[in-house]
Amino acid sequence: MSFSNTFKWMVPLLLVNEVVATKLVPIRPHAGRQGRRQEASGFDLKSDETFLWGSSDASDSALASLTLHTPGETENILAMEHFDDMVTTVSCGDTSIEMTFEDDATFAYAQRVWDWVNGADNHSFIMVAGPGDCGANEDRIPFVISTLAYDEVANKATLGAAQSDWAAISHTYDLVIGSAGPQNTTQESPILPRDIDKETSIDFNHDLTGSLSLSQGDLSASVTCLNCSTAGSFDMQFKISQKFFIPTGATMTLKPKGVSAIAKMKLSGSGQVVDSLTKTFDLLSIPLAGLDIPGVFELGPFLTIALGAQLTGISVTAGVTSGAQGTLSDDAVVEMNLLDPNENTFSGWEPNVELLETSVDGSISGGTQAFLQGSLELKANALGKGFRIGLDLKLPAVKATLSGVAATTEVCPGSNQILGVKATTGIGASLGIKAFRESDESDPFVTVTLAELDKPLTDPLCFPFGPQVGEVVKRNVGHPHIRRISVA
Repeated sequence: MSFSNTFKWMVPLLLVNEVVATKLVPIRPHAGRQGRRQEASGFDLKSDETFLWGSSDASDSALASLTLHTPGETENILAMEHFDDMVTTVSCGDTSIEMTFEDDATFAYAQRVWDWVNGADNHSFIMVAGPGDCGANEDRIPFVISTLAYDEVANKATLGAAQSDWAAISHTYDLVIGSAGPQNTTQESPILPRDIDKETSIDFNHDLTGSLSLSQGDLSASVTCLNCSTAGSFDMQFKISQKFFIPTGATMTLKPKGVSAIAKMKLSGSGQVVDSLTKTFDLLSIPLAGLDIPGVFELGPFLTIALGAQLTGISVTAGVTSGAQGTLSDDAVVEMNLLDPNENTFSGWEPNVELLETSVDGSISGGTQAFLQGSLELKANALGKGFRIGLDLKLPAVKATLSGVAATTEVCPGSNQILGVKATTGIGASLGIKAFRESDESDPFVTVTLAELDKPLTDPLCFPFGPQVGEVVKRNVGHPHIRRISVA
């Protein structure tokens, strides 16, 4: 099974160029240059090796952990960071690595354990050079070692080496990016709890402004954001496993953290729509800063937030102002299994939506809905395999059914006016997540509905306008459903 490596962001190139991914830097093992003196056992060939990466603040907390497995009898792996303090010089070339050891004892130890590679033509081991081990290299560089020669007098070893890349050498691995909860240690994936203790987060803090024009027939109207914003972040974790180039596990875990959205909007204009009209307008469409581990993992998030409106059988000669605030629980979580859609799990995504104050000025009737609609696209590439995940949030949504009314007495209690608008309001939201594979980027192979909310509010609202009780009205007073009212 394979995942897509490409996705075209539909944004101006200028915006893409302004966003720089956060480059994660290697975290050295707790020995050598940043810890205790290295020991001769650092030269030992291994069947498993874990590499950590973190932020550039020199913290020991990791954001990424890659465990490479070399289970075959003819292969092994070794990180130069375990012994680079015990060699005095290292020279990395296209076909060889030359290194001189600090004393006879370390040279003899390395010679004894590495000589395994000369035991058969098909023996080889991976040696990963850490930052600075090959001179000015900032990133880790993998080599495949196939032969070994020694200079006993100079305590020097010459390794027949071919520089490789992470995707080529990682036929069997466990990769974890970010933290979305406690880590588990298993026999198949021996990742220690301390390995990943930082979150990979996507920022969701944005102030939004904008206006959406609506026109159909004789309708000329607009929906304007009076107060629209989003807040919080989403914590993510990716877990990907492979055995002899066959994917054995691929999951993405997502959790909201202080996520909320507020949308106070005004519909104004004049005219009418007999059937229905739906329209959206992008308030925000930007690439966000992602993550980059050169040759290992890339994450490129993209955020779009739209203002939307839906009108049904509406007649308007003034306007209505309303809004809502929606929040997500920090306990919400979804884990998508990108290999088996039947294994997706999620909980806690039912949003809390509160209606803001609603007001109507003038005449309006029909059905209205206004909403914020956020779309967070996550494009990731892990060791040559790509995938794309989309989180869709329609939060919050404000609905209203409006009816123009007329009476010979006061239309709304305490108003002393004979015209008005009665409104039955409601709140709504919809949250979903999708995953896409290479064979069809337009059609998700995993679709999960996280939550659906459509909640009418029980108490109708009444907004008076027009003549006072006792006035005589002999012609249409502006309300689209009133032709003549006669009051004695």
